[in-house]
Amino acid sequence: MSIETLPSWSASASESIGLLYRELQPVEVYVEDSNSEAFYLELLNRMIEGDKKIRKVIPLHGRSHVLKVCTDYTDTSPALFLVDGDLDILMGVRQKGYRNLFQLKRYCIENYLFCSTAARELIVEGSGVVLRDDALSEQEWGDYFGPIQVPLKELFITFAAAREIKPDLKTVSHGLDSVITQKTRAAGPKVDGEKVEALKNAIADACVQEYGEAAWEAALRLVRENSENLPPIDVISGKDYLLPLLTFFIRAKGCGTMSTPSLMFKLAKYCSLEQLGDLSTALNDVRQGRNFLSN
Repeated sequence: MSIETLPSWSASASESIGLLYRELQPVEVYVEDSNSEAFYLELLNRMIEGDKKIRKVIPLHGRSHVLKVCTDYTDTSPALFLVDGDLDILMGVRQKGYRNLFQLKRYCIENYLFCSTAARELIVEGSGVVLRDDALSEQEWGDYFGPIQVPLKELFITFAAAREIKPDLKTVSHGLDSVITQKTRAAGPKVDGEKVEALKNAIADACVQEYGEAAWEAALRLVRENSENLPPIDVISGKDYLLPLLTFFIRAKGCGTMSTPSLMFKLAKYCSLEQLGDLSTALNDVRQGRNFLSN
């Protein structure tokens, strides 16, 4: 049975799952994603303090449903609600004033899985013969991902500007396939600067055609001002861009091909928790009965 055909709870039924597990775990965690429970459990239970661990992560199938359940939640049982940053982070837009809602400060949870620490462990594990010290140097990691970070950030700035003035225009959903080229089989697909520029220009042209050059330039300027100090790693979609790139990178290191769920689970086992300090604090505060308002 494939991941796509696994049975799942409906959106409305998902709201009640927490009741079934309330006595078995220290905190309920509600998330946007579907088919993501295994990796969330691995990641969150690495953060949670104490012997009692989370037994069930509850997917609510989208941000709007998480916000609704968060708003309606009146039980005294500890619960944390988790949503992505998405393109909002490029605009400095936050979901504010919700009790125990944690909005990620990166595009999505997958961005936190994208780190050299986890990649090194996967290379060692996949090889079985490569020593950890020889598996991956920081220079090699930087040489591969460094040159593409700024072009991809600019692409996501274009996506965010387009969403501001033409929300129905296809942007992030183009995916990584639209900007990669495989020049050699051994090296694997690479981000193609010309394709990045072509996609940016196509989106810009669609916006200018309908709303005019001045409106488009104003939207771009606003996004650039709001995102000027944000690292590219925070604003490029981890799910749609960074993790597929990491798959190519690991495969080129001789580690074979793995499914996205398998990759995410393994990365959740090894990724650095230092970058997740804010989420860890929120999770354990709520577990201990302390509440906060999203900001």
